[in-house]
Amino acid sequence: MPDTIHVLVVDDDFHVGGLHRDIVAARPGYAALEPVRGVRAARAAMRDFRPDLVLCDVYLPDGDGIAFVAEIDVDAVMISAASDGATVRRAFRAGALDYLIKPFEPARLNERLDAYRRFRNLVAEDRQLDQDAIERAQRVLHGRDGGVASTSRSTTEKLIIEMLQDGESSSSVIAGRAGLSRATAQRHLAALATRGEVEVTLRYGSTGRPEHQYSVRR
Repeated sequence: MPDTIHVLVVDDDFHVGGLHRDIVAARPGYAALEPVRGVRAARAAMRDFRPDLVLCDVYLPDGDGIAFVAEIDVDAVMISAASDGATVRRAFRAGALDYLIKPFEPARLNERLDAYRRFRNLVAEDRQLDQDAIERAQRVLHGRDGGVASTSRSTTEKLIIEMLQDGESSSSVIAGRAGLSRATAQRHLAALATRGEVEVTLRYGSTGRPEHQYSVRR
């Protein structure tokens, strides 16, 4: 499994910041730092705790959240009530990976966090990436699945099907590439197999123990 992802929430509203912190803290593989309410406090938290991801509001009492995101060398998602195109475009120019308009349902942030965790696994710093891998990571991050799956499939199942386009694979390999636990990968693979969308075969390794191999049904 990937290392724990530490997240800093920067929001001028103490209550909203706490809600977002709690959503982060409840996600597997994540740890939430105590929220801060301004740029000065955010800079101190960056220095002291070195988070992996920042969820940052645009309008802060002592500065501009977008300018703050532009100055830090950390992945960031903007979360703001500002919905005008100029602000959204400025956020992406500053390097934000995503933009969520407040208020939103917790499920929307949960989806972004799950996608980000898979994205980090696909573009891990110790990996050499080809163009296909980069494009796959982009689709995972932004919830695009290249049209390879039917609308009845979940986002995770779509990702698994896409990975199986490269050829036969085991649940452990799929789990590592997708940033999932092996149990989660096996559960989705079993569901796809039950629906007849993937084929399952047994392969015997050097230890003599069989391992299930999965492939897309042609």
